[in-house]
Formats: sequence, C-alpha cells, structure tokens
Amino acid sequence: MILVALAVFTAIGYKINWKETAESIHNAKPVWLLSAAILMLMAHFLRGWRWKILLEPTGYTIHIRRTFYSVLAGYFMNIATARGGEFLRCALTSKSEQIPLPILIGSVLTERIVDVLVLVLLSFFCLAIQFEAFFGFFNDSIFSPILQNLPWVVPIILASIFLVVWLLKKNKSKQENHKGQTTLLEKFGSGLQTIFKLKNPPVFILASLGIWLGYWLSTYCMLKSIDTTADLTIANALGVLIFSSLGIILPIPGGAGVYYTIAYGLTLIYHIPESHANTFGILTVAFSNILSMIFGGLAYLLLYFEIQQLKPIHTDNAER
Repeated sequence: MILVALAVFTAIGYKINWKETAESIHNAKPVWLLSAAILMLMAHFLRGWRWKILLEPTGYTIHIRRTFYSVLAGYFMNIATARGGEFLRCALTSKSEQIPLPILIGSVLTERIVDVLVLVLLSFFCLAIQFEAFFGFFNDSIFSPILQNLPWVVPIILASIFLVVWLLKKNKSKQENHKGQTTLLEKFGSGLQTIFKLKNPPVFILASLGIWLGYWLSTYCMLKSIDTTADLTIANALGVLIFSSLGIILPIPGGAGVYYTIAYGLTLIYHIPESHANTFGILTVAFSNILSMIFGGLAYLLLYFEIQQLKPIHTDNAER
C-alpha cells in the first residue's frame, strides 16, 4: 500500500502548480491553522474518552491519559500503514492497561461502526442543507454504484451473517468442552457487544457527536486559513469533511485517498478551480501528517516510558 501511495502522489505531482501551491501555503494564516490543530487534538481526546466509556461494560478500566496517547500514536502509524494505527493503539493499550487484545480490537470495530453511522447522518444532513450541490454527487458516486452492485452486495451481507451465526454456534459447542475457559472469540465478541451494555449512553452519544463536531470545525478553520478557499462557508466545510472521510475509507497510507476526494469534491461540487482545490488538498494532507508525526510520535514516546514505569502486574485488570 505504501507503493500505491507513492504512485498516487507521483501522479498528483505532475498536475500541480507547485509554485502557486507553495505561495498559498506560505501565506496561510497561522491563527486559523493553530485553531484547526487545537480542535483536531480535542477530537482525538474525545475519541480516547469515548473508548474508555465503551470499555466500561467489560469490567476493565483504562487510564484516560494513556488512552489519549495510544490514540495519537495510532494516527502516527496510519501515516505509513492505512489501518495499522488501529492495531497499534489496541496493542499499546493492552500493554499499558493489561486488557486482552481481542476485547480491545472488538471495541475499536464497534467504534468504527458508530463512526460510520454518524457519517451517514451527517451526509443526510449535508444533503438537506445543500441539496442542489450534493444530490448529483451522492447519486453518481454512492447511490448508483450500490444499486448497480446490489446483486453482489446482498449475497455478501447474507454470507457474512451466516458466517457469524456459524462461528457463534461453533464457539458454543467449544464452550461445552472447555467450561470455565474464555475463548478468543468470546473476548472479541465481548468487545463488540459493549455498545449494548453502556452505563451512560447519552454521554457516549455526546462524545461521538463531539468528535465529529471537532472534525467539522477543524475543517472550517483549514478552509479559512488560505485565501483560495476562505470564501467557503461552514456548511461547505461539512461537505469537505465528508469528502475527506470517504478518502480515509480508501486503504492508502499517507493521506493520498484524502487528497484525491477533497480535490475532486471541491472541484466537482463547489466549482473551485482545480489548482486551488489541489492546493487545499495538499495543505490538508501535509498539515494532518505533520500534526500526527509531532504529537503522535511524542505520545508514543511518553507512553513507552510510562509503560516501563508501570508495575508488571496490574492488580485491577490482570486478575480478570
């Protein structure tokens, strides 16, 4: 995937006016960039806090600061590997909090399902407030491809359901032969099921909305930071956030997918000149990667040294 990212960025490089791009980024307003960074870090903190809330039903407790560090370290890893950051933050948290890794992975998968649901709601909201601009984009890029591939999508969904049911039945039979032992699938399942056992659902919902509000406002600050996109509104910023979220879905490291969807969306929907859209795409990807390298790298080091100082046995969690 790293080679794919390099290929994408190489192809992008040939079509960008680097002199114009460098000038626009050089003249970017520091106040707006600083505001974007603060809002993004706040969103990352809320993601760590939400994870803590999500894990409460499992009986395990996690330290909010160390969880925040692991989230930041995960974004640092995502620069090089598109999905490696999720596993890294689970591995770090498992090490620091003495929680079984399958439970953490299951909870992160639940997190991502919640994020997709929030993104769908935001997409419908964006469609409602910018119907004329967005309907054509959603119809051509999302709805039509899904409908065209419906004969393939439905069997895949049904097969997935069948597989889950089969695994659960198989796991049940194993339980009868290994009573008193916790299987790997059970641990993974307990992480997935935490969403149905939340102790405080309203707080979890508010944290989820707060994460995406932080992303939205951060995107707006980024638009305001350079003259070529400063005229776009906060409603337009929601559209750009959706573009970038679709780009994150593409398993390409380094933000190559994000760049493409942002530039494509700005040009197609908001009729921003291609050169200006490319400039904003480059700024967004570079800013995000630099932020992740600085704070993610620092968080990894801080967490590493803190783990070394922790007692080898965490009495609250290790006995479970």
